[in-house]
Amino acid sequence: MFINPAFIAVVAVVIAVFLVFLITKVVRAHRRQVSTGRKEMLISVLPKTSLGRWSVGLAIAFLLFFYLMAALTGWTFGPGFNPVLAVVLKIIFAGMPGAVFVTGLLSMIKRKERSVFVLVSMALGLWFLIAAVWLLIGWD
Repeated sequence: MFINPAFIAVVAVVIAVFLVFLITKVVRAHRRQVSTGRKEMLISVLPKTSLGRWSVGLAIAFLLFFYLMAALTGWTFGPGFNPVLAVVLKIIFAGMPGAVFVTGLLSMIKRKERSVFVLVSMALGLWFLIAAVWLLIGWD
């Protein structure tokens, strides 16, 4: 199976940028002054920011859409299935997890959201985003 070299280059650049971002965050956190106490531990279960609530809400909506799509189509887009609807469903299936992950990431980085539900929704969004890309590209 032949994979386009441009695709490999784009994936390599995205991974490199992510690793540089991650390393800078780790180094910055390592250099920060140590803080302890109840006031510093601001982890909650429910999201407190609007972006965090959007991330959790989109994750719930995606799960509902995922099960609805599975029930209605049975994951088979056969010859009798509307091709336009098949494309729309695939775009939604690929786009919603990306939106869940990006809104969760923005809420954690920009708004300092420290919520368990946001972290779980981000993990769910990333997992389904990878799965959607895997299925849409058609890797075996």
